[in-house]
Amino acid sequence: MNDTQQGLVCAFGDLDAGLAGLAWDLGDPGALLLREGKVERASFALEESGDAATIVLSAEDTAAEATFAPRDAHLPLADPAGGAGDVTVTVGTAELRAAAGNATRQTEGMIARWRGDPLGGAKTFRFMAIELGGGGLLVATARGDPRAAGHGEERTLGWLLSGEEVSSFEEALISTQYDGEGTPTRLGLELWPEDADQTSRAAATRVVGSALGGARSNGSWAGLFRCHTDGTEGLGAYLLWRA
Repeated sequence: MNDTQQGLVCAFGDLDAGLAGLAWDLGDPGALLLREGKVERASFALEESGDAATIVLSAEDTAAEATFAPRDAHLPLADPAGGAGDVTVTVGTAELRAAAGNATRQTEGMIARWRGDPLGGAKTFRFMAIELGGGGLLVATARGDPRAAGHGEERTLGWLLSGEEVSSFEEALISTQYDGEGTPTRLGLELWPEDADQTSRAAATRVVGSALGGARSNGSWAGLFRCHTDGTEGLGAYLLWRA
């Protein structure tokens, strides 16, 4: 990352093929690799040249490589309140290859980068990216300041990325279920567009996801999820940080 970029999340994968990856660096880098139904902790290396980016994830006994060709322009997601850490998301087509073979698959992927520190002044920080059919992507973030009493007092934002267009939601509601050890097992996301009739459940976009696996790294937890959004199944990435 350069001097102005202080956060990175990259996710890609093909649920049908059972191959997916998640990499992040918010000051403490980490990665996950889904292979044959098993999620393993991994390390990652990212190389960028012009608009292209190649990420290699390496686990104990396997590896995967994804080369991104950006499909859309970089899409800045602005916080209307002027909070720290506005994020730019690049959605692209990834050529995905497992290190054990030469076969490649075309899949979708995203790279999010922050200008400024997304964790600055926060007690909690959440980032979600949910793939949709047709190349669309839902992105949601949440920040809790040191005075926030709990999950419900976090400031949440949500966007729909479709082609080169970004639509922001008026209200974004995030829910998380945990197991007895405090590990997220299910996620929920409810997104209401501007001027929506909130007496009608059909007016909101709803996501439910079940964890495929995850890992802790100091104050962070990250996981890959199988998500269902209004009848569409896709890969979800969830990053949770607590001070």
